[in-house]
Amino acid sequence: MNDRELTNAALLWHTAHARRLAVGKEKRRLDAKLKAGGDDGWSLQRSIQQSEAGRQVTELKRKELAALRALARVCAKQRGHLQAADVIDVDGTVVLLAGADDQLLA
Repeated sequence: MNDRELTNAALLWHTAHARRLAVGKEKRRLDAKLKAGGDDGWSLQRSIQQSEAGRQVTELKRKELAALRALARVCAKQRGHLQAADVIDVDGTVVLLAGADDQLLA
């Protein structure tokens, strides 16, 4: 287990998450336009676009959840290496893990 795998899994999830949010935003915009009504000629096209955006959101949700499960697996492996540690250095900030302070007070 190395940091590269953890970073890769996090970036995969973040990319999938950002894509899903962008497509969801577009779908909400199309929903609002359809709800407002207006041009009958454009209504059918907007309806088709809305349907396609809904399908894309569903597909992207599946990809995002798969990436999140992969990230969780990598985090669990990484956490397994850290369970014996009392202190973790994260970007120059020292963090005392829960339970370690009980040992220090005793």
